[in-house]
Amino acid sequence: MTSIARRGLRRTVTALVAALALGLVAAAPAPAAQGLDSEQRSPRVRVTHGPLLPSDHLGTAADDEIGQTAPTLAGLSLTGKEVSFTNDGKPRIVLFLSHSCPHCQAEVPEIVKLAKQGKLDGVEVDTVTTNTSKSLPNWPPSKWLKREHWPFRPVLADDSRLRAFFGYGGQAFPYFVFVGADGKVVARATGELPASTLTRAAQKLASGEPFFSQK
Repeated sequence: MTSIARRGLRRTVTALVAALALGLVAAAPAPAAQGLDSEQRSPRVRVTHGPLLPSDHLGTAADDEIGQTAPTLAGLSLTGKEVSFTNDGKPRIVLFLSHSCPHCQAEVPEIVKLAKQGKLDGVEVDTVTTNTSKSLPNWPPSKWLKREHWPFRPVLADDSRLRAFFGYGGQAFPYFVFVGADGKVVARATGELPASTLTRAAQKLASGEPFFSQK
C-alpha cells in the first residue's frame, strides 16, 4: 500500500470512529457516566492519537502500524476509578484480555509467573479487559484477575463498543501491543505467546533493541 493510500485509509477509519463516538454520546444515558455499568464496562473509553489499523501481518516487520504512535486510552478501571494509559517515556506492553477467551485464561497465569520471576522487569504492562458480558463464561473479569493474582494495576475496563480494543487495531484475544519508550509501536501479536517470546520481547523493550532485523 502506498503512503498516500495508507494515509487516506487512516483518515477514513478515523472519521468512522469519530462518527461512531458521536452516535454513542447522543444515545448514552446520563447515569452511566457515574461508574462502570452492570457488565463491568466503562461508559465510554476515549481513544486519542489513533486509531491503529488491523493487519494481516501481526508479529512481523510487515505490520504497517509499526512506528505509529500508540493511542492514549482513558476510561474507568475495574474499581471504577478514572484511569488513562498514555506514553510516559517508559516501554510498555498494552495487553487486551477477554474473560471468556480460553487462550486468555491460559496466558494470564503464565504472565503472572514471568512477572514473579522478574522476567518483565523494566517494562510496564497496561491491561485492558474487553468483550465483557455477563452472558459469557468466566464473568466477571475483576474476580478472574484477582483469583489469578494479576499483579498489574490499574486495569482499564473497555466499553460496550470495544473502543479501546478496536482503537488499537485488535482482531483476536489475547492481543499484545509492544510500545517503545518513545511511544511508538514496535510490534503487535495475538494468541498465546510462549514464555520465551514474552521474556525476549520484554528484554528488547527495556533495552531499546529493535524487534526485527534492520535491512
